[in-house]
Amino acid sequence: MATPYVTHIEDRVHSTQDFARTEYLAAQKEMPVLVIARSQDGGRGRTDNPWWNAPNAMLASVALSGPDLEHVTLAPLAAGMAAHDAIYSQLGIATALKWPNDIMIGSGKVGGILSERDDDSLVVGCGINLWWPDAPDAAGGLLELDPGRQVAVDLALAWASRLLSALEDLVASFDRSAYIEMCDTIGHHVTWMPAGEGRAIGITVDGALIVETAAGQEVIRAGAVHHVRHS
Repeated sequence: MATPYVTHIEDRVHSTQDFARTEYLAAQKEMPVLVIARSQDGGRGRTDNPWWNAPNAMLASVALSGPDLEHVTLAPLAAGMAAHDAIYSQLGIATALKWPNDIMIGSGKVGGILSERDDDSLVVGCGINLWWPDAPDAAGGLLELDPGRQVAVDLALAWASRLLSALEDLVASFDRSAYIEMCDTIGHHVTWMPAGEGRAIGITVDGALIVETAAGQEVIRAGAVHHVRHS
């Protein structure tokens, strides 16, 4: 049975993350809240990086009572998988995931996930660049032409329904093999701060990245990982 939720569709917000959390708490956490916005002034990425808006983007956040702390690390991976599947279902475009949850086409990032947990709620945000004719380096959009406004709404609804279904029982629903198949990081030589380097070989049961290094296997649970592509 699909998880019921409340939807807010806004022209402009400061942050879909903050808006969703505020509405969820104001409704006394009766049911999850989805916020979809055409634009946001104070969007943010992981580790407080700013979020740059494409001219046409899907910007959405879901607020809900999240899984327990032991399993919450799987939520952003599940959100990335939900985005991957929703994009293919709605637009017929095949994307890949860069661990943990960047949405990629080739070497260009077309979307990302932000998961924030506090004592009262879990808020999971997703931004997907639909159309971005003058995108900066290493970024891009899914479509060559501006698709109009409704595509973003339809994509957000498809993403949210998949995510909420997965979060009903995250441990049972998370398909590690499927994630690995979607994840372009696996098999790549990667680096990470401050001086990590090795070949990504797998994912742990709680969503961490397993890397084979010169000193043996290392498990990475947080931080930015960079693919090294050899010519």
